[in-house]
Amino acid sequence: MGRWEEYRKRHLRKYEAARNAGAVDPPIVKILDIINSREDYVTTSSCSGRIAILAASEREKKGETYFYRKWHRPIMHNELQDALNTYSGKGRLIFKVDPFILHVGARNVAAASRLIQIARNAGVKIAGIQSIDETKAHVEIRGIDAVALPVWDGRKLIDEDYEKYLVRYANWKMLRNQQRLERLYRIVSTEL
Repeated sequence: MGRWEEYRKRHLRKYEAARNAGAVDPPIVKILDIINSREDYVTTSSCSGRIAILAASEREKKGETYFYRKWHRPIMHNELQDALNTYSGKGRLIFKVDPFILHVGARNVAAASRLIQIARNAGVKIAGIQSIDETKAHVEIRGIDAVALPVWDGRKLIDEDYEKYLVRYANWKMLRNQQRLERLYRIVSTEL
């Protein structure tokens, strides 16, 4: 068995274990299944999109930041309100909407280029090769519906009217993200 085959087999085992444990976001499973069924590809990580509140230090260093709250679905105003009203930590809270993201190992640059072109055919603007080594070309495909803004910095920075607006806006972004992910699924299922 060659390096690519070993790499692919190892990541397929990880994917199946995560999928069986319910650790893979349901909206993205069908596209991952298609990609993973092709011999030239294997998914290495993914997210279908999320709304989150990050707790961060003043320096916002990676090791000092964690998810305070996280939802892979639209949220209700009372969920945001509860998160802000019960926070007692230090530093900042950053409200985020993250779009879908897929990381895919491709057998070679030609396979990676084909996947990138398929993503572009689906209207995905952010798709490219992130790295290349002797085993694979690593592709990232990402949506564009993102938001990131501070909502707490020693005190709550937004009022209730803005909370309600932010929830509506975030939910609209999540809906657009899901529509874009569904379009990507349709194109991948016919072109890959």
